Amino acid sequence: MRRYTLDISDRKFVIDVQELSADQFEVVVGDESYQVTLSSDENLAEAVITPGLQSGAGAAPRASAASTVAKVRKEASPAAAAPAARKPAGPAGKGALCAPMPGVILEVSVKAGDTVERGQQVAVLDAMKMHNVIGAPRAGTIAEVFVVAGQNVDHGDAIVKFKED
Repeated sequence: MRRYTLDISDRKFVIDVQELSADQFEVVVGDESYQVTLSSDENLAEAVITPGLQSGAGAAPRASAASTVAKVRKEASPAAAAPAARKPAGPAGKGALCAPMPGVILEVSVKAGDTVERGQQVAVLDAMKMHNVIGAPRAGTIAEVFVVAGQNVDHGDAIVKFKED
């Protein structure tokens, strides 16, 4: 379960999100509980989300979780040297799954041509000694893989790109 604290128009909201499956969540806002189905998830090229620190608090939640929580709130109402990169670091455009935070890729679980289901493990990213499973944001076919195990990535660097439907 993840807990998010949002300040909206000088009001504070505490939101607890429990992932039940790849697209099903239980969301608790105050004393209200909601069963939520995630119907879409996309990276917006023009959106720039920069994690920040507040005094006495940790880093802000990663972009995909934060955007999911914002959408839910609206609908609910009230290491080692890295091998050389195979592609230049940076965004790969439409259909790219990007690193949600800086870190080191520990494992790549897919290759070009693989078919994946939403939520399926694509890679494992080590960030601040925590292993983060990077899951597929949607079902589809992998067109390109941009990273290798041991490679350093920055927030927003492309990990894989999906074939366009």
